[in-house]
Amino acid sequence: MSPIPPLLRTAIDLKEALDYAAVYLTPIGTCRSKATEWRQNWEEDEEPHEDDGEVEIQAMEELHKLQTNYMTTVAKGKLWMSELPFRLTITRAGCEYDGGIRAFKAEGSADTGERLQRWYEAAAVSGYGDVKAQETKVDPAVRDAREIPASEFSVSPDLIAQVQELWGASFFPTQVRAEAYKIHLYGPGGKFKAHRDTPETDLVGTFLFGLGDTSKTAQGGDVFEIKDKGKWTRHTADLGSWIAFYPDVDHSVQELARGYRAVIAFKIFRQHTDIPEVPADVKLRGKIKDVLMKLQKPYGMLLRHRYSAGTSELNGVDAALYAAAEESGGDVKLLPVLIRWSAYREEAEEPDRYSYRQPRPSESSCSADVFPMTEKHVDTVLAHIRTQRTHKEDDSSDSSDSELIVDLKGTDAAWINNQGTESIPFYSPAFGGTSIAWSEEVVDAVEHTGNESRPHREDSIYLSYAVVVLPKRGTKRASPEEGDDA
Repeated sequence: MSPIPPLLRTAIDLKEALDYAAVYLTPIGTCRSKATEWRQNWEEDEEPHEDDGEVEIQAMEELHKLQTNYMTTVAKGKLWMSELPFRLTITRAGCEYDGGIRAFKAEGSADTGERLQRWYEAAAVSGYGDVKAQETKVDPAVRDAREIPASEFSVSPDLIAQVQELWGASFFPTQVRAEAYKIHLYGPGGKFKAHRDTPETDLVGTFLFGLGDTSKTAQGGDVFEIKDKGKWTRHTADLGSWIAFYPDVDHSVQELARGYRAVIAFKIFRQHTDIPEVPADVKLRGKIKDVLMKLQKPYGMLLRHRYSAGTSELNGVDAALYAAAEESGGDVKLLPVLIRWSAYREEAEEPDRYSYRQPRPSESSCSADVFPMTEKHVDTVLAHIRTQRTHKEDDSSDSSDSELIVDLKGTDAAWINNQGTESIPFYSPAFGGTSIAWSEEVVDAVEHTGNESRPHREDSIYLSYAVVVLPKRGTKRASPEEGDDA
């Protein structure tokens, strides 16, 4: 069966390939960071595992510090309306407006509330994107909000230019194109549970520009909440205030006890140039390079940000990591990966003074296999699934669950078929912050008294992009004792 052309492949197809990838594909390595993290949490009284190398653990700690200290994921500020006469035109019935945004500055609190309420009551009900179901849903329990689409409003070019300039001053990439997306509106009882923005080709960020905010939570706080470097902070949508962030940053709108709020949401897209943009922070690249030089090639590094399928250019610290890896002398590849995580832990059996039988010791095991998910791998899995279905419909017994052979000749991923890549160690400075949990099952059995144990089981699939660093051709792979002189 011929593969599905990439342009015709739907998100549903990709979902199906992800669901079956760990069944049919061959792993190229293991995620040591995930396994080490689990063993540190569950096996603290046991001897260190042979894969928990001190050098690698120290390197990940150093990278984590660099990412935390240098990484900008959220930026905010305020534009002074008296100096910036931006225009806003709204054509939606009941929300009509055509004039300068700074005119709102003359409003009193009551006037602002009346304007926002009028817009809110005339706006369309908002849905939300269910990534796994691949559909837009309307559920007030998840999101209770209104919106005005881009087809019913416009802003002046000078505001677009200002948004692009503000983004470039804080984030990478700096060369971007801003597009007005929607006016988001919230009223009493409104909310939006914690989420990340829907991935999209070349989408690198979101920029929210405040049009007014009279809202408060039941505790009297601001309702917009965003996770910045592991901490949740709250922000207002007062006129002229702005906040920008990468698409994979967690954010939410807490339930409004009273009042209204409105923001213009801009999508920020990468602007492609003839010469690919390189992070300008030479000092950061140098520090990352020093850390990477401690790792033995080949190795893979899970990236900090999440990306849509087909990504070829990176954001923020990920771009700096890629550049540093190239400067370290390796053959650097960008690879979408799936991590199949499985773990089991059973506590030791308590001694029974009335029995001569030796109590059962604690038992544990874990695995974190890493599978490549290139376009060719997706096509191969999908073709096999369709063949299996045809066999079942024909009542044929010629079906198989054996691992598939993926022909990568002539593709950018041909290196995967080279001998020696089947055991690549993958690392992550912070596994939980680098990967999307596609499916996850964690079972903690009810804790009982007496001799009964409390087993713990995890079965999860994570999605991520990784930078894979291979020794350059002709370079001898060093042993751990020799170090890496590639």
